Parts: sequence; C-alpha cells; structure tokens
Amino acid sequence: MFSIVNRTWNPVTGCLHGCVYCWSRRLAETRLRRTKKYRLGFQPAFHGHELRARFRPNELVFVSDMADMWGAWVPREWIIRVLRHIAKFPRTTFLLLTKNPARYLEFRDVLGKTGNVILGATIETDDSEMYREHGISRAPSPDERIRAMSRLRDYGFTDLMVSIEPVLDFTPGFAEAIAEIDPLFVYVGYDNYGHRLPEPPLGKVGSLIRDLRSRGILVYEKTIRPAWHERKRNKRNNRPRQ
Repeated sequence: MFSIVNRTWNPVTGCLHGCVYCWSRRLAETRLRRTKKYRLGFQPAFHGHELRARFRPNELVFVSDMADMWGAWVPREWIIRVLRHIAKFPRTTFLLLTKNPARYLEFRDVLGKTGNVILGATIETDDSEMYREHGISRAPSPDERIRAMSRLRDYGFTDLMVSIEPVLDFTPGFAEAIAEIDPLFVYVGYDNYGHRLPEPPLGKVGSLIRDLRSRGILVYEKTIRPAWHERKRNKRNNRPRQ
C-alpha cells in the first residue's frame, strides 16, 4: 500500500509472475482463501460486480493491488472493461501498477483518452543478471521494464511512477535509469517479510534516495532499514566474547 493512496479497488485479482517475495499471493492462499473472491487462491480472476463501484472526486485509487492486471495472461476484454469504468470518473485519479509495463503500450490509445490514470511499474533493481540468478520472478526483466517505461514517455505519457520495493541490489546507473523515466514520484522500501533477498546495504539505498532527490524526483520512503545481512553481521559482532 502506498501512503498517498485513499483506497484500493480489485476488479481483477491474481498473478502468475511467481515473485518469491509476493505478500499478495500468500494472503490470497491463506487468510483470504475461504472468501468468495479468493476461492481460487491467486489464480487470475475477473470480478464483474466490482464495476458497480463508485469513486469520489480527488481520490487516489490503487487499482488491483491483489493482482497484476497487465500480466500477459490477462484477457484484453478484462482490461478494457476496467478502463471504461475508470473513464466514468474523470475527477478521480487511478494508480495502475505492473511488472509488465510494455503492455501499457498495447492500450496507449485507450489510456491516452482516459486522462485520469498514473501508469506505475515495479522496478526493484536495474541488475537483470542478478535478478535471473536469484530466480526472483518470472516477470519481464528489470531492464525490459525500464525500457518500456521510457517508451511511454516517448509516446507522451507523463503521469508515471516507479515502485522500488522491495529494493534489490543495483548498479551505479540505477538512479540515472529512473531519472530517464522522469516519474511523478518514486516509492523506495525494503522487503517486509524476511525473505532474505539480495538486498543492498542501507548506506547504498540512502545514496540512491539522495541521488534521485537531487535530480528533482519526489521520493517517498517506505520501510528503510539495514539489509538483513548487515543486521546478521552486526548481531554477530555484538555478541559478548567468552
């Protein structure tokens, strides 16, 4: 959840990216499994009754925080129906988020007419080789996502955002890559669920945040803490000697 969001709305649920750190899948397959909406667990599903939802002016609505609505497996008709409903509320802003931002380009004509959406992408790192080696996700590589978001700007889309969460170790060029997207804002935060991901040290993340801000990018901080391996090392170093 993002601090500036007023509410969430889930007309589509489920995801097939298989990210190792996914909290939504764990929630859908455990605590929510007995509810009607998640009786299929985290398999993709469309919930037509959600198109009866109404939204207030000036709200920021996060669309499908329990899904990737833009995954390659999502039927075009699902997306079109959701976007048509969004268009009925021109005074409400809708935040979209995906690990497959290239799919936004397939809908650029519809999205260009909507005018009340922020197109977001999760980009945890720019180190695609490390991403593959650790088997983080079956989603398009971070490099592919960065290129797709930059192309959106080339097509005239300016209301873009980037979520660097959970932040993974990155190369020295990460801030520059994000700056080329020129997002309205960026969220940065560490993993909250103890997955022991390939995290960067705290100092490196602090430098990234400062670098982004020095480029005029609005950065919101989420969970900012020492990397798990730093905490483990500090705990070991602080043990009393016998």
